[in-house]
Amino acid sequence: MSLYEYSKLVDDDIRILTLLPGQPESDIKIIIHHASLRATREESRQHRPLNDLQKSLPSGWVAEETAEDRCLFWNENLHTSSWAHPNGSVTRSLHGSPANDITCFPQYEALSYTWGSTSNPQTVQVVSQGGLCEFRTLHIGENLASAFRHLRYPDTARTLWADAICINQSSIYEKNIQVPRMADIFRSAVRVVIWLGQESDNSTLALSMLDYLAAQVEINKANWVRPSPGCVRQDWFDSLTDMPYDDSTWQAIANLANRPYFSRLWFVQEIHLSNHNAVVQCGIYQMTWKRFRRAVVCLMWKRHIPQCVSSSKLPKLGTFCYNFEGLTFATLLQTVTHLECFNPHDKVYGLLGLASSNLLPHIRPEYALPVATVYRSLFLGLKYHLQRLHFEFCSLRTSRPRQLPSWVPDLSGNLSELLSRAAGLVSGMSCAEATYRAPDVLEVCGVKVATVQSNKGTYPDGITKRLTALHTWKPESLMTGIYPTGESILDAFITTLVQGKLRDRFPAIVTWSSLQELKDKLAELLAGSMGSSDEPTSNVDISSYAYELRFLPEQAFITYKTGYFGMSHRDTKPGK
Repeated sequence: MSLYEYSKLVDDDIRILTLLPGQPESDIKIIIHHASLRATREESRQHRPLNDLQKSLPSGWVAEETAEDRCLFWNENLHTSSWAHPNGSVTRSLHGSPANDITCFPQYEALSYTWGSTSNPQTVQVVSQGGLCEFRTLHIGENLASAFRHLRYPDTARTLWADAICINQSSIYEKNIQVPRMADIFRSAVRVVIWLGQESDNSTLALSMLDYLAAQVEINKANWVRPSPGCVRQDWFDSLTDMPYDDSTWQAIANLANRPYFSRLWFVQEIHLSNHNAVVQCGIYQMTWKRFRRAVVCLMWKRHIPQCVSSSKLPKLGTFCYNFEGLTFATLLQTVTHLECFNPHDKVYGLLGLASSNLLPHIRPEYALPVATVYRSLFLGLKYHLQRLHFEFCSLRTSRPRQLPSWVPDLSGNLSELLSRAAGLVSGMSCAEATYRAPDVLEVCGVKVATVQSNKGTYPDGITKRLTALHTWKPESLMTGIYPTGESILDAFITTLVQGKLRDRFPAIVTWSSLQELKDKLAELLAGSMGSSDEPTSNVDISSYAYELRFLPEQAFITYKTGYFGMSHRDTKPGK
């Protein structure tokens, strides 16, 4: 049998495939054809703005928009939610309903999946449109073949789009054209199918538990969790309510979160561009993505979860599940830094579908360009678009020789330290004063506020070394001294350790501790002194403080000659 040969796409054409019906173990047969992708805009819903709607509400009630574009009424004092306006005289038509999904021609489902290993390629029969007896072959990965076997119907055809087949992967020219269109392809799909792989490691148990949890909660646009109106478990939305799961259920959820799908960058865009019909499928179990998202976000807010879950990828699934409306592209890049992609160009190109229209003219996908040129263009485009320097990369270490100017982000490296410093904009709302001098110079204007006295090192990865680091950082007169601002040194030190993320400052974030709670909890941790072997004399288990100190990794503790201290880039050097 001869291999299938791709014919050239013209104009607005894309390829779509028809997955022919068959039994689970029968040969996979498809038809490939071209179609012009033409989408119409979704009809905007007519509703009153939330601030106007708020004026009609009784005291204690607020109107919120859910992640699924529904209007939810919430009473914080009563811990009660409702789809109906608390004032019965206000009709539902005045506070709207979800918009209709986009209408697209042709109609197809877009498949979001990992390519997986190609060491054992599977054969697909590409049937000629002229007759079922004539076919050629294509080779695909095992995971895509498994998806086809689980997704195909026994008695009717199914129309899909899958990049491994619908884009000629051997043609750089075609990829340069089709990859930028993937945003439109996923946005225009009747439904996105998120394929997590075959059933294993109690995946059905995990999904069924998440499905039930999702029926109890709603998520608003700010990613806050609320009880779903009429739910059975009224308190499950509360971050302080422990879930009644046994060890096997928690482990099943952790295993599901650790699936390869949730480590890939491209899928962030594919999920966020999908409509409300998107589904998650693992083996034969299927649930809607909106319910999966609700359940995961609820668990992410939980204050107490087992070690197997906290050490899994679940705490980082916010990249896939949180609402990104209002995020700058720079913040989005920092959010996905832990995700993987095979081509370093895709650290940028894989997210362009979520970029603002003002940024897109500065970054046009071109896989023939050197990676350094792509990353430099991104930085300069963000500088022009946002008028601030979101990245500070001077002396940023990498695992290989640096081929970029010091100010250009090497997005192919480990940028996890940037995420923890993403909110540290000391210039407030001021524009950055920076001038680009081609080809490799960026002149930046700054203001001197203090001189670095010492760099006491970064917070280690190893649990056993962390307590030693904290005692090395600990200022003299910790319990009795006064900080230059007038507060106690203890208050300033603890505030620094948690990066200012205190419930005293952000009362609505109930999962954060208050300053007094942290002082009470960390007192034992910070007590004692260093022994003769440079080890702390305290026997405290620092792993129990992982939640409170989660913002420290990748940062160094810095002291200044004026008596101040803080967290900074790990390569910060003392001044003169």
